[in-house]
Amino acid sequence: MPHVLSPHAGAPLADPGFWAGRWRGRFDPEAPAVVNPRLAERSRALWDPLELGPVAPTALGEWIEAARVPDEWWAVLDGRPSDEAARAQLRARLNLEGLRPFKSDRYGLTLGRANLRALPTAARGHKANDEDGFDRLQHTALEPLTPLALLHPSRDGAWWFVQAPDYRGWIRARELAWTELPGEIANLLAQPGPVLLSPTAELETACGATLLQMGSRLPGLRGGMLAYPARDEHGQLLWSKARLSGAPELAPEPPPLTPEAFFARALAPLGRPYGWGGLTPEGPGLDCSRFVQDVFKVFGYRLPRDASAQCAATRAAIAFDAGEPHEARARKLAELDAGPALLCMPGHVMLYLGSLDGDHHAVHAFWAYKRQENGDEVTVPVRRVVVTNLDLGRGTDAGSLLERLTSVNLL
Repeated sequence: MPHVLSPHAGAPLADPGFWAGRWRGRFDPEAPAVVNPRLAERSRALWDPLELGPVAPTALGEWIEAARVPDEWWAVLDGRPSDEAARAQLRARLNLEGLRPFKSDRYGLTLGRANLRALPTAARGHKANDEDGFDRLQHTALEPLTPLALLHPSRDGAWWFVQAPDYRGWIRARELAWTELPGEIANLLAQPGPVLLSPTAELETACGATLLQMGSRLPGLRGGMLAYPARDEHGQLLWSKARLSGAPELAPEPPPLTPEAFFARALAPLGRPYGWGGLTPEGPGLDCSRFVQDVFKVFGYRLPRDASAQCAATRAAIAFDAGEPHEARARKLAELDAGPALLCMPGHVMLYLGSLDGDHHAVHAFWAYKRQENGDEVTVPVRRVVVTNLDLGRGTDAGSLLERLTSVNLL
């Protein structure tokens, strides 16, 4: 069976109905209106950019510094080692000497899918020349129609440091339209519109085609058309139209979170490529936390962007002790009687599917795992959204996926 890594590959492990039947009657989450404020309070990583109040220059400087990544993460830029001169030149683009207070006076909307960066550059950053697939300067990919608070321009004006709903970082100025009137943006986003259920869809805009991911909402969509932002010669917001291509699966509003609906969405992106920060060398992808975020977004739940923040925002139903044996962990997990559940471990998050003959399974956007082969540990690349059993990695120094779990969390 494609996109399944399990000794039970003959079973229908990629069939939503197979798992939904095991959880029927055991999903009873509170409504998004109740849960979302709690997720925001616990994570401290969710914001409404349109309601951001004044920000002093000192705070802006701290935010810009916090959004950076360690220098060793970009020891290589676009395949070439970066010397101190190159690093100093890139740091100068931060324009820290030009910091001014944010006075709640400039906001923006993304014109399409846009990359949010740790530094104002599109150059790919790597720890080493042989690091494959991880652009360490990529924070996340912003969806079309993402609202932004525009906090600080780069020295050359080609980039903005922004507050997005779930991250801070740098976006190209040409990929957004700005306005001094946040109500213009709020009015558009407040319009009712369907939710995308398909893993991806495409919008045809005045700026060209752009990608949508599962869970995106299309405010004001009628007859395949919706009001959509464009920009004038100064980058200021003006209004155009966009058309939804093809016939993707839509829901008129976020559907109830039932086992049938949840597993249908969780398993729909099987096979999509893994991409750190949503970016692969070939184009768009999913990393583990964006996959989890998108699935819950379909149902109206607003999870943070990073795995650690998702696990901080949700409630631990099962906690594991360091060094707790594999078998003891498996017994604990078998006692879970509510869902849907996130499986949390350092640097990674998965969605729990259930067990089959005592073997626990999850669906996740997964880069690679290690296994024993002829007395050595070898890395096995996966690089896609897959169903796996949690025994993967057992017998290696790192341990199995199950042995690396820290908690099992519920909304």
